Amino acid sequence: EIDKNWEQYRGLIICGTHSPIVEEIYFLLDRIRNARELETPYLGICYGYQLAAIEYARNVLGIKDATSEEFEQGILVVKKRNKLKVGLHNGETYWNNYEVDLPDWKIPDNFFISQFHPEYQSSIDNPHPLLCEFLKYAKK
Repeated sequence: EIDKNWEQYRGLIICGTHSPIVEEIYFLLDRIRNARELETPYLGICYGYQLAAIEYARNVLGIKDATSEEFEQGILVVKKRNKLKVGLHNGETYWNNYEVDLPDWKIPDNFFISQFHPEYQSSIDNPHPLLCEFLKYAKK
């Protein structure tokens, strides 16, 4: 709706889910790895943010069994919160039970990731700045 040439954009988007499917996680982690290695623009929102942390832990930091408490056993880089974070917090909209715990994470320049939901605060007339930056980067 913003740009009629959107099909020419290059990028990968993974957003939130309330029921991750374990079999799909490995496929998604592989796509995120490709985006990181090929410097493809990547927008990871909530679940997509968490998967980006897991991919980085596994393939850059060498933590082969890095995972999320939500779907596997292993070294937890995504952990369950004590309390659901939902609603507006510091001006951003959240809806998540899990958070990333990965202090050595160096987020690639081509990654536009957030634990909050910028799409909930966007409209055609007033898109969230994170989404605008991703689209600008993906349009190159």
